[in-house]
Amino acid sequence: MSKTVVAIALALLVVALVLPAEAVSAALAGPRAPSEALNQGALIFKGALALQALVLVIAARWAPRGASFEPLIARGLRSPPNGGGALIWALGGLAVLSLALRLNALGVGLSFDEIDTLVHYARRPLREVVSTFDSQNQHLFYSVLARLSFVALGDSAFALRLPAALLGVLSVLAAHRLALLVTDRREAIFTAALLAVSYHHVWFSQNARGYTGLLLFTLLGTEQMLRMLGESAPRGLRQPLAYGAWMALAALTHATAVLIVAAHALVWLGLLFTTRARRVGPNRWQPAFGGVFAASFSFVGYALVLPQFVDTLLAPTLPGVQNEWKSPLWLVSETFAGISRGLPGGAFTVCGGLVLVALGLRSYWREAPAALALFLTPTIVTIAALLATKHNLWPRMFFFGAGFYVLIVLRGIVEWTRISSFGQLPTLMGKLTTAALGLACMANAASVPLAWRPKQDFEGAQRFLQAQGADGDAVVTVGLTTLVYAEYFIEPWTSVDIPDVARPDPERSLAALEAIEAAHPRTWIVFTTPPQLQARQPLVWRRIESEYVDARETFWGTLGAGEVVVARRDRPASEASAK
Repeated sequence: MSKTVVAIALALLVVALVLPAEAVSAALAGPRAPSEALNQGALIFKGALALQALVLVIAARWAPRGASFEPLIARGLRSPPNGGGALIWALGGLAVLSLALRLNALGVGLSFDEIDTLVHYARRPLREVVSTFDSQNQHLFYSVLARLSFVALGDSAFALRLPAALLGVLSVLAAHRLALLVTDRREAIFTAALLAVSYHHVWFSQNARGYTGLLLFTLLGTEQMLRMLGESAPRGLRQPLAYGAWMALAALTHATAVLIVAAHALVWLGLLFTTRARRVGPNRWQPAFGGVFAASFSFVGYALVLPQFVDTLLAPTLPGVQNEWKSPLWLVSETFAGISRGLPGGAFTVCGGLVLVALGLRSYWREAPAALALFLTPTIVTIAALLATKHNLWPRMFFFGAGFYVLIVLRGIVEWTRISSFGQLPTLMGKLTTAALGLACMANAASVPLAWRPKQDFEGAQRFLQAQGADGDAVVTVGLTTLVYAEYFIEPWTSVDIPDVARPDPERSLAALEAIEAAHPRTWIVFTTPPQLQARQPLVWRRIESEYVDARETFWGTLGAGEVVVARRDRPASEASAK
């Protein structure tokens, strides 16, 4: 292993030395002249390759290996059982079921973020995709997969979402692998089953963003971290390299994955402190090597876009405006509402589920506290970081922990059946537990068809306007609908976002809207995501609320607060006479 690593390091060093930065930037720029940021990115890429070579050489020299010592995790981990034929068939069946549920209605009703990804990344040449990071909507690794899907299958909503669906299926299997390290076969298979038939998991698997990829790589990285923490005999770089690769892919999928690595580092430091009196030897350094690899691999992956990345990532969301999305109370309420939408029984089920969560937390705290820390610390660190940076607190930022949350809930169901059986015969308790877990999966599956509806019903609004509009009418877009209808649906409608969507000018936008109203007998306006529009275009919003009352139609989707609204204003006779 060490000789192979050193050989790879030398190859990387040679490439870093001989690769001409100017040629790299010119190739990525294509027919255009390379930008200064792209030239800088090419130089950084050369340096990143050289640094990666140095890291590999040092790691190969100092990697812990040899004698057996105590592991950092003293209790709570299990040795995964050998897979039998029945288990293989069960996992295969779950994979087929997961794929079928996620391919059904896969191309229905794109959301704004998905359309943004399609227009600005998936339709671009691959060289532009890997060298562009001009928006926080750029999930780099997913954009690459989407572009490859477009090349293979053509320009369509189905092709755009297909990578998310496939990553979602793989995350179901990855959750089972992780579960086998901390629980028994029954809970592990039901963990995969519950994710397979989960409304929320299907929803994200049909969302052309990087969230199912982030979930997959987080599960695989956490599994590797647990293996390193529970290993008695160091085996060189195999585990650290695997951890670094998975977490680097997570970071390339969504930059917040660096917070997950930071959370893992905090757990590792805590274990170093609590095991200082034990004979753990070089086992203490395995996770450190994994973290270094995660950082170096991520650096190489982002090197080309690093000058753009820093500016884009640190740019404030909705600058200069107040909105509810930065409030922790809104995060709690929206998370509660979002979970309720995808569960039978809604809010009542969520409230009852809190009891199961409490029971699951207690059980894991008693049996596998280190594993529980790895489950929860990433969520805590992410919340703290988003609050510190005043970033929008969207619930989707925490989907990476879906596998952890399901493990905790299922353990709560197991504990609940144990308590409810009052210590009766173990055989009876086992049957009750299996029945309860199966019932949870079946109840969850009942909500899956709700995920197949449009995320945002832009098509419905378009059909309505085409049917209701008359000669002489004006159709106006504002806010997020401007990009959707101008660049995706190619409608010749007028936008009142001046000078552009990124930095609207509320006064000029209002003046443009009023001018359109004065020139047409009827004015239709189509908008979406009312909280966002109210925050960014307050003057237009107030005019819509006060003047556009002659007709209003709302087209609902599954995205919270993402309804598409069409409203109409008829020009009063007094205005027509004055004109």
